[in-house]
Amino acid sequence: LGILRELVERLAGEPRRALPLARRLRRLLPEDVGLAEEIEALEEKVRAMAAQPAPRSPQPAATGVAPVQSPSPAKSPMAAQDPGRAVHFCRARDGTRLAFAKTGSGPAILRAAHWMSHLTFDWDSPIWRHWMSALSRENQLVRYDERCNGLSQRHVVDVSFDTMVSDLECVVEAAGLDRFTLLGLSQSCAVSVAYAIRHPEKVSGMILYGGYVKGWRARGDAGEIATREAIATLMREGWGKSNPMFRQVFCSMFIPGATHEHFAWMDDLMLRTISPDDAWRLQNAFSVIDVSDLLEKVRVPTLVLHAREDNVAPVESGRTMAAGIPGARFFELESRNHILLEGEPAFDEFVGHVRAFVAETAGS
Repeated sequence: LGILRELVERLAGEPRRALPLARRLRRLLPEDVGLAEEIEALEEKVRAMAAQPAPRSPQPAATGVAPVQSPSPAKSPMAAQDPGRAVHFCRARDGTRLAFAKTGSGPAILRAAHWMSHLTFDWDSPIWRHWMSALSRENQLVRYDERCNGLSQRHVVDVSFDTMVSDLECVVEAAGLDRFTLLGLSQSCAVSVAYAIRHPEKVSGMILYGGYVKGWRARGDAGEIATREAIATLMREGWGKSNPMFRQVFCSMFIPGATHEHFAWMDDLMLRTISPDDAWRLQNAFSVIDVSDLLEKVRVPTLVLHAREDNVAPVESGRTMAAGIPGARFFELESRNHILLEGEPAFDEFVGHVRAFVAETAGS
């Protein structure tokens, strides 16, 4: 198993060679959801390579024969592919494989990784696709899957806060970003704060949505800790089971305004993006985050946004974050959803704030 795993990872740049080895590994590990997603990515790369036209020999001059016309862009198989599904890979400092993607053009926005993301599946999901579409419309959006999530490597040992910051540094380098707007969502707001302090020369501006200064255990509220510990325990028991009851309860916490369609897609998102054990481990890692001593050290322009009735991260967390960062601007959005939904006024307001802030700071 170890040899096959190593071969698949070393041959990531040669999908035709890596694919049969990955399929053999899959036969030995039929329950490994992450490996199944990796095989899908390899198959997509092989199909893309097969769709590329073979190189043609130069046409002889003056033969009287009309040259063969290349297929028009509209009919080209490559043109029909969604560029948002093109995935790149890099290595973290401990060797963990990280998956990242780029879409759109314009001033760069890097979305610091949050949990429950999947670079390709997110384009199909009404939970996240409107976020990527909106943020790619006037900018280049760079995203990456957090370790243990999506197309990044699963079941890794280290899920510490310092490693999350280090992973962000590695993606910035691999993506070739010189200067960009840093967007943090939920727990990645704290990761973004730590990165911006280390690398102020890279960050033209920082946008923090739905974040918190201290994780749920570090906040010290006995009632919240008891509730969160119960949910964390249920993750290991109910996350991957066919009975969707737990996942529906979990969805209600993140998206109280969800429709039946959102519930179904959230169910899929949870199953595809992360295993029950990794979900439990990450939730415990997030619980002890504390960047309260770092806020005053931030020296980049900062915009803080927060949903007024957020059940996951109380709005007071956003206010505290904005109050601690010198010169930060704070706006409350009229929503109950931790993940803003397409069509709700709060999401349109969020996008408007982001675009105005990027236009103001990207050239600074």
